[in-house]
Amino acid sequence: MSPVERIKAIDAKKRFVMAVLIPTILFFLFFNVIPIFYAFYISFHEMDFLNPPKFVALDNYKALIGDTHLTSSLLVTAKFAVTTVFIGGAFALFFALLINSVKRGQAILRTVYFLPVMTSLVAVGVIWGWLYQPRFGLLNEVLKLFGIPRQMWLSSPTTALPSAIAASIWQGMGYTIVIFLAGLNAIPESYYEAAQVDGANTLQKTWYITLPLLRPTFVYLLITGFITGFQVFDQLYVMKGPLNSTRGFIELLYTRAFSYYQMGRASAMAFLLFAIIVTLTLIQFKIVSRNQVEH
Repeated sequence: MSPVERIKAIDAKKRFVMAVLIPTILFFLFFNVIPIFYAFYISFHEMDFLNPPKFVALDNYKALIGDTHLTSSLLVTAKFAVTTVFIGGAFALFFALLINSVKRGQAILRTVYFLPVMTSLVAVGVIWGWLYQPRFGLLNEVLKLFGIPRQMWLSSPTTALPSAIAASIWQGMGYTIVIFLAGLNAIPESYYEAAQVDGANTLQKTWYITLPLLRPTFVYLLITGFITGFQVFDQLYVMKGPLNSTRGFIELLYTRAFSYYQMGRASAMAFLLFAIIVTLTLIQFKIVSRNQVEH
C-alpha cells in the first residue's frame, strides 16, 4: 500500500469512528448533561408547569432543613441501603462460598440464583405481596404450623419496611453472588494448596486467604450497593406500607415534582441526594485506602 493510500485509509477510519461516536455523544449530551444543568438551574427557582420560573435563590435548599417528611424518607432510605448492603451481602457471600465449593453444577446453581435478578420488580412485588397476605399468605400459613400468630406484614408500619427489604434482598442477591464468585475464581489455587500443606482447615483458609483477597470485591459491592440503595424507588413503591413507613427519598422527590408540581424543591432534593451519595462514596474510598496503607 502506497503512502497516499495509507493516509486515505486512516482518514476513512477516522471518519467512520466520528460517525459512530457523534450520535452517542449527542445522545449523552442532550439526555444526560443538559438535563443535569437544567435541574441545577431549576433548583434555584420556584417552578411549576403553568408559570415561568421565579428566582428564589437558596430558598428551596433552606426549606429542606426543617422538612420532616424529607427526614423520615431519608431515614427509610438509609435503613434500606444499610440493611440490603450488609445483610444481603453476608447472605450472598455465604451462598457464593457454598457454590464455589461445589465441583459439579456450578453453572446451574448460578443460573438459579440469578433468575430473580432478571424478574420484573412488579412481578416480584405481586409474588411477595401474595406471600405476605395476612389471611391466606404462605408465610402466615407456615407460622401457623408453629403456633405463631398471623403477622400483618405489609399492613403494619412496624413490619412493612423489613418485609420490603427482605423481598429486595431475595431479588438482588443473585447479582451479588455472581460478583463474589468472580472474585473467588480470581484467587490463585496455589494459596489454598500452600495452606493445606501447612495444615490449615477450611475456616482458616476462608479467614486468612479468601476474605482478605476479596477486599476489592467488597469495596466494589459496598460502593455500588450504597449508590443503588439510596436511589431505591421501585421496590418500596410496589410494596407500599401504611403511614409512609416505606416511603423512600426518591418517592418523596417524585411526589413533590409530579403530584404537587414543586419542581424547584424536587430539584434541590435531587442535588441533596447527589451530595449524600458522593460524600458516602468518598468516605468509603478514604477508609479503604487507609486500610490498604496499614496492611
